[in-house]
Amino acid sequence: MGTTTRHFTGYAHLILAMVLMVTLFPITAEAKPGNQQTVCVDPGHQQYGNNTLEPVSPESKEMKAKVSSGTRGVKTKKPEYVLTLEASVLLKEKLEAFGYQVVMTRDSHDVDISNVERAQMCNVAEADLAVRIHADGADSSKVQGISLLYPAWTEENGEVFNRSKEAAGIILRQAVDATGAVSRGTVPRSDLTGFNWSTVPSVLVEMGFMTNPEEDRRLSDSDYLDRLAEGIAEGINLSLAVPTDDVEVAGEYTLDLSGHTQLYTYSDGKMVRTRYALSPQTVGATAQKGSWAKINTWVGGLWVHME
Repeated sequence: MGTTTRHFTGYAHLILAMVLMVTLFPITAEAKPGNQQTVCVDPGHQQYGNNTLEPVSPESKEMKAKVSSGTRGVKTKKPEYVLTLEASVLLKEKLEAFGYQVVMTRDSHDVDISNVERAQMCNVAEADLAVRIHADGADSSKVQGISLLYPAWTEENGEVFNRSKEAAGIILRQAVDATGAVSRGTVPRSDLTGFNWSTVPSVLVEMGFMTNPEEDRRLSDSDYLDRLAEGIAEGINLSLAVPTDDVEVAGEYTLDLSGHTQLYTYSDGKMVRTRYALSPQTVGATAQKGSWAKINTWVGGLWVHME
């Protein structure tokens, strides 16, 4: 491949330096890449439940409460709505470090947002993935573990079903690996209003049982909750990796980065976001894979998307 110059826009900033005299800067929430993906995070419940009824799905006559009050820690006495917001704030920070745009359905407790409205907020945001954050409860204090719920299959939601199911499995694996928690598997659900009104891929994370004394304590331990949020974020990132089957072609050429540019690593046929990005500059590339270009950095060979 000959020497050429390409122009494209990209994203964000991080710390480090490049072999090609390129500087990496920490990614911040303010810088938005041209190839931005969006994650909608829904911290479950709210300070006060709302028992007013709403349709469980757009075409259903079945009605459910707009939003329940959730469970409560058997030892910590912490309400579920407090825990879910704590975890969601951590998750938001970690996703933004990967360069995602994050939409939160709530950032305080004193709100009144129904499950239909929460789903619609994620729909309007055209989220690549909607992630609902919850904690579990049971009659037995012995029950524990993390589970991932996803929408049950219907004739109308085939693509949403497939993408949601895949994301649920990946996120569960990463969350369990990060925490050592018991895995309760992935479960399709047809009775959840938030799923039935969603037109984007969506999952619900049951982080653990607040009715189990030990798990309740762990969920309020800052280190454990951080590891759990990290695992969820890693799972989301892997589930939103961009497939590419283009052949890699070696060749040296230059790229003019006119905007902040997200960096990716190539793994198993997909481009996976890293926590690194480039500031606007001209860089040298060593290979191309379709619309992706490879550059050498102090953290190894990474890829940028040429828009």
